[in-house]
Amino acid sequence: MMLFDILSLDFAQRALFVGMMAGVVAGILGSYVVAGRHAVFSDMLAHTSLAGVGIGLFFNISPLGGALIIACISAYLLWLFSRQKDITSESITMVFLSGGLALALLFAHFAKDNPLSLETFLFGSILTVRPEEVWYFALASVGILLFLTFFGGKLKTIVLDPVYAESRFRSSKWIELGFLLSMAILVGLSLKVVGGLLIGALLVIPVVISQMFCGSFRLVMFWSVIWNIIAIILGIALSFWLDVPTGSAIVLTLIGELFLFVLTRAVIRFLQRISL
Repeated sequence: MMLFDILSLDFAQRALFVGMMAGVVAGILGSYVVAGRHAVFSDMLAHTSLAGVGIGLFFNISPLGGALIIACISAYLLWLFSRQKDITSESITMVFLSGGLALALLFAHFAKDNPLSLETFLFGSILTVRPEEVWYFALASVGILLFLTFFGGKLKTIVLDPVYAESRFRSSKWIELGFLLSMAILVGLSLKVVGGLLIGALLVIPVVISQMFCGSFRLVMFWSVIWNIIAIILGIALSFWLDVPTGSAIVLTLIGELFLFVLTRAVIRFLQRISL
């Protein structure tokens, strides 16, 4: 099946649209995540949002709704605890990370009769995105992008030097909370795109690639979005052609981009050396 044949299918169009939005938002937001060395926060929020999925399965309510609520509560608690002098953010992150996954598995165990499974949200199922979920994702994406548009400059200072930012901006603590809530919303909604165990890849890998050749923060954001979009398109296509899970295909494509860039750069440097 050719790529254009795939895109003629309604569910594939929804998957591509949601995937593209996730790629754009994750590429931009991920630039702040990596700059502030907060990659572990995304994993923590992913694990706690999985607990929300488990709760949703157990009580037979929307798993994505449960994921969003628990992820946002976790983001607020992380922000609250991180402002305590006697508790390090890394310590509380690990507590939430392990506890979230434990709760997810516990509630999923008691919800065996539910037709939905936790595995769908662990590894993603972008091809099963429903029309109403597309609208939810679109609204959330617009909200996150508006937040980054208005507060991106201050947020960059906050993630790079929080002590200076707090003395410079009176609203720094609220912007930091908005940043964590934005991450929570993106992670919660992206459970169906690549899954809770793989969402960190969309936030981190394209930024790592871009930082290797970009000299400015804006260029890192731009190229991170490009790498994500390429991975989303190729990942969806590969899942059809090879009959593999879409989330895995997207993440492995991102890893392939990273290795390809590193290899290309190494070859170029080697050729430059032998030509001297």
